[in-house]
Amino acid sequence: MTHFRAFEVEALRLLGTATLGDAVVEAVCRDAEFVSYNHSGAGYFLAVRHHLLPKARTVLSHPMVLGQVGEVVGSYLAFVQDNELMLEYAGTTDVPENVRDLPVQVVAQSTAT
Repeated sequence: MTHFRAFEVEALRLLGTATLGDAVVEAVCRDAEFVSYNHSGAGYFLAVRHHLLPKARTVLSHPMVLGQVGEVVGSYLAFVQDNELMLEYAGTTDVPENVRDLPVQVVAQSTAT
């Protein structure tokens, strides 16, 4: 059973595939154990645990991944450490508590210079 919404899976694929690999990202999205969820008002944090995640700290921040629902735009980051992954969504405005139940559109921004 997945703890991720479809748009979060897409964000994790965009953020994590280059560093973690397709197989690990897919396993985490499908089989991870729920750790915690916190809505901060400006976004949310969703933490999961999976034995395939590395112990060493890794920040998944490239490419820049944005999520938009209505007027709310935010960015996704993921932090990996000690076999846990925390997905962070931070909005540019107040993020509704039910944002995970809304049709968030995910897009990767090019970082070309």
